[in-house]
Amino acid sequence: MKGLTKHFAFFFLLLFVGLGAFAQPDKAEQLRQRKTQLQDEIQLANKILNETRKNEKKTMGEMRALVQKIKMREELIRTIDREIRIINREIQSLQNEVDTLENKTNRLKDEYAAMIRQTYKNRNKQSRLMFVLSSHDFTQAVKRMTYLKQYADYREQQVMEIKEKQEELRLKIVELEKRKEKQAALKGSKEGEKKTLVEEQTEQQEVVDDLKQRESEIQKEIKEKQREADKLEKEIQRLIAEELRKAREKAERERLESDAKEVGLIKGKDFTDRTNNKRLLEQINEKRKSMNLAEKPKESSTSPSYSLTPEGQKLAASFEANKGRLPWPVERGIVVGKFGVQPHPVVKGIVENNPHIEIATEAGTEARAAFDGEVSSVIRIPGANKVVLVRHGNYFTVYGNLVDVYVKSGDKVTTKQKLGKVYTDKQQQTVLQFGLWKDENIQNPEPWLTH
Repeated sequence: MKGLTKHFAFFFLLLFVGLGAFAQPDKAEQLRQRKTQLQDEIQLANKILNETRKNEKKTMGEMRALVQKIKMREELIRTIDREIRIINREIQSLQNEVDTLENKTNRLKDEYAAMIRQTYKNRNKQSRLMFVLSSHDFTQAVKRMTYLKQYADYREQQVMEIKEKQEELRLKIVELEKRKEKQAALKGSKEGEKKTLVEEQTEQQEVVDDLKQRESEIQKEIKEKQREADKLEKEIQRLIAEELRKAREKAERERLESDAKEVGLIKGKDFTDRTNNKRLLEQINEKRKSMNLAEKPKESSTSPSYSLTPEGQKLAASFEANKGRLPWPVERGIVVGKFGVQPHPVVKGIVENNPHIEIATEAGTEARAAFDGEVSSVIRIPGANKVVLVRHGNYFTVYGNLVDVYVKSGDKVTTKQKLGKVYTDKQQQTVLQFGLWKDENIQNPEPWLTH
């Protein structure tokens, strides 16, 4: 039993080591992909900053883009660090393999040298012939001839094995050198990123100092922006409440008409679209009574099946299943304004309460639908540009700060369909406001987007 346990333990150890070997490249590839993504986002942040720097005055847009770029730069440095650690482990592993192969090759060479020396001592062909002829019988002679042939074959095999090990060793050394070169390149890259980070932090402090001199002006801007955000939030909440009310009525009507059909009532003969729900329910109950059927219990208005049609339920479930995988509402962008209550990055003691996230992007960028759905409303609020509200069952996505809109209420839209052009203000800032609601409850949209 103990022997069996040892065998199982050894098997699981091999399995664990094997899985670790497969998992390592995956981790390295993930880091490389994340590094590429961060580099792309930093490049975009630089483009956005170049646009905002066209202004003579420092702006909050410039400040927010800088803050985000510094965060991305710090993450990039951490990612490079993790990549260096993986390379170090790979170098150590390869070095161990090289050492093992060198030992095996040297041992094979020593064994082969000993064999050659022995062969040299017995090099006389006559002695080999006498070794066969001195056999006691024919069977022994055949065995001795077979032995000599096997001995010769073994020598050839040793030569081949030495060559194979030498080639394997050569390839491992080449691979090891490549890893060392990559390690050196990564270390150089890390140092360059750290130097750039210090420059960006210095630039950020200069912007902060400049903005602090205009603190009262910024406070006024914050209050105005908050008023607009609150106004927009209330309007969206009102529209969503109206949408959900209509959805409940539609779902209730469909349920009643389904019940009417079930008991044999015919639409167009026993009732029409003009028959109100109360009267239709009475007709259904009367029919049930005449058929000696019990009345159906009234469904709760909070039941999802009551508030959504089957189509709406399916769409909502699909939307919810894609949490963390929704495409970004712009092709390229960086989040410069977080959702919810956030301390102001410059003015101490001031907080902002965002009902959405703010995504900075390039001038001329178009907003796109994050998922399949139906345009619920196109909102026009003075001072807030245009807002598109898209419904996905009982979920709603909000696309704000649009200057042009390509859709209208009632339009069916598909994932990534263009909805409108994002507004670029006088300070050359192009920022999309992206929000998310479930029923009448506001949500943080950032965790829903793909990372």
